[in-house]
Amino acid sequence: MRIIHSLDEMTETARGWLASGPVGFVPTSGRLHAGHLSLLQAARRECEITVASIVTDPEESKVQYQGAGLMYDLARDVQFLEAAQVDVVFIPRRETLYPSTFATYVMASGPLVERLECAHSRDRARYMATVFTKLLQLIRPDITYFGQKSAQKVALVRRLIHDLCIDTSLRALPMVREGDGLALSSDNALLAFAERQAASLLYRALLNAKVLIEQGERQVSLLNQSMAATIASSPLLSLDYAAICDPATFVGLDLLPALTSTSASPGFLLAVSACAGSVRLTDNFQFTRDNYWLI
Repeated sequence: MRIIHSLDEMTETARGWLASGPVGFVPTSGRLHAGHLSLLQAARRECEITVASIVTDPEESKVQYQGAGLMYDLARDVQFLEAAQVDVVFIPRRETLYPSTFATYVMASGPLVERLECAHSRDRARYMATVFTKLLQLIRPDITYFGQKSAQKVALVRRLIHDLCIDTSLRALPMVREGDGLALSSDNALLAFAERQAASLLYRALLNAKVLIEQGERQVSLLNQSMAATIASSPLLSLDYAAICDPATFVGLDLLPALTSTSASPGFLLAVSACAGSVRLTDNFQFTRDNYWLI
């Protein structure tokens, strides 16, 4: 496994990939787990070369983790990637990715960078748009892999690829879940026992809404109320949002289309977020344009 820190070295390496077969890319912010492994395995199955990056999210780096084994461990992540048989790991140093003279940012606009996750920080949306534009230009992958848990990030990167004519395709794979349905995340280890039990209510809220939709409910306000009520049933959870929106633009919806197997659907996203103590939890289900649930 080759580890690259230099931007110039990464650029030079990418130039030599045209004759080597398709390149699959899995971007990460570290703290790797089985969800990342599923993406890496897909990249290895479908591509000749598998590349992963580790670029720490500045918002996540502000969090002070308590307890043994919860501090960020780069060596452990490198071992994880080596065991997954990744060919190249790109770990750019922050001072080279964002030197003191850096002055050019990518700014997306519209509901996609104003609602739900991005509503917490306009700077976060700018960071994501800029860092993914840089990574895709440096690595030049044929296919970029994301997990569906990062639905808003997926939509943002898909928009970047389209609007900036970046030569890569994007694949969003179903998220990996724990036995009770909780979406897998390294943050789950920070939950107290009772909080961990309550956290599965996010999955239950989405599942209940899915059942209501399949039974014919189309009023988004009622579906949002149902998801919110399920999460509010535990005093350990503080609801941030329960929303249904267009999965590409994140524009909120009022009425869902009828589900049918005979014609294409415009698709929609069910998204929830809540806090359990200091840990922020997110989850989503997507009904795709191909008329199936991505959960």
